[in-house]
Amino acid sequence: MHSEHDIFAKGVEQRRRLKVIFLGNERRRNVAGQCAPLYYSRGKVEGDGLDCYYLWDFDADEGYNFMALSPSQIISMELTEHAFSLDELDSPVKPAGNATKSPSAVSNT
Repeated sequence: MHSEHDIFAKGVEQRRRLKVIFLGNERRRNVAGQCAPLYYSRGKVEGDGLDCYYLWDFDADEGYNFMALSPSQIISMELTEHAFSLDELDSPVKPAGNATKSPSAVSNT
């Protein structure tokens, strides 16, 4: 679990976007993005046994918005004033990163 897990949980509860800075896959450079927090899994959802934060990345190329990040990839999370709606997330997507399933609903942690 990330040290700023409570910020993620507030984002889910209040349906507010997060500014997330994380280590990208290419040369592990820092990436910042506006994301909708979807859910946190202790490996039970995906069955892989790994902790993971699932987010919708509004800044990603179309079709690659669903993102799964391990706690060690996340540098920081900041709650923004911008709300999001489930309608914004309702489009066909290809999983980004190491995600294997698209979310069916936003759920609490």
